[in-house]
Amino acid sequence: MKLCFKIVALVITAVAVYSVIGCTGPAGFSYQNVSVSLSVECGDCGAGIIYNPAYPAPSAVGQPAPPGSVLDQVNSGQGGTVLFTAHVTNAPANVTWALYPSPNLTIPTPPTGTSTPVGESTPQVGNVTAASGNTAYYVQNGVPVYTGAALQQAQALGIPQGMVLLTASVPSDPNDPSKVATASQLIQIYNPTLPYGPPAAYLSPKTPTNPAGLVNPVVFVPRATSFQFYGGMVGAAPCSTAAICLIGGVQNPLNTVDNGAVWEVGPSPFSLATAAPCTTAGSACPYGTISSTGLYTAPATPPAVNPVVVIVSHVVPTVSAFAYVGVQ
Repeated sequence: MKLCFKIVALVITAVAVYSVIGCTGPAGFSYQNVSVSLSVECGDCGAGIIYNPAYPAPSAVGQPAPPGSVLDQVNSGQGGTVLFTAHVTNAPANVTWALYPSPNLTIPTPPTGTSTPVGESTPQVGNVTAASGNTAYYVQNGVPVYTGAALQQAQALGIPQGMVLLTASVPSDPNDPSKVATASQLIQIYNPTLPYGPPAAYLSPKTPTNPAGLVNPVVFVPRATSFQFYGGMVGAAPCSTAAICLIGGVQNPLNTVDNGAVWEVGPSPFSLATAAPCTTAGSACPYGTISSTGLYTAPATPPAVNPVVVIVSHVVPTVSAFAYVGVQ
């Protein structure tokens, strides 16, 4: 419910929206219990319309449950465009379509720290083109990774990295333009290559891979203190068979998407072979410890070589990003 209330407030003020028909109150509509629901079609989707089973859609009172709260959409090739239809009851289909995070947001005063990386947003959300009063085409623009203002809005609305929120709103009271009914759909963008995507890693701060061979620390952490890294995985493809959905010894439902990440610590130079998920201090983890959310704690005694913090894809262990750390 909190998500819906926040969306309503944003739809009223958003700039990047598509208002199709003027807001009047023609006769023949009761404007009682106005509701909106969404359906989606894709004529060239090879696998059809896919919903992530990890995000089941809750049922609304008096309405059937939608297929799922997170729609999976391929990043390229067939299935790159889908048609959404808004079904409006008890009011005319004066639909306003919007995408979130809103494109081209800016931050007047950039935040400090590392939990929210600094930067301006870009129109990674793709675009929506209104085809008629109640239909719109959505086209993705790559797998999004949000920073700056876009990240702040995504976190406020509960939009995970790699996902986009599409909303359709209609006026629910012809005498009060501020009152609207809204339906929304989270869209998770994935890379098309089977069997797992592949996913892509994001990490902040991180050591650049171009040019290769950089080993200077990207952050210095005083001994026995902690530093919060920000990172994760996006773009993994839904698993399509029972064999592919057997991940880490766990049999997952078909169409499960594994964007899980494992945090590890190791010695310089960077190597996946020498990194380990050190969750507790000890002789096996002289380079510090790392939590499942990226909180790095430096050792009490600086090690002989700089530690390396690594984030690794749970489903494709060769997909990773890393950051050299200096312990002072």
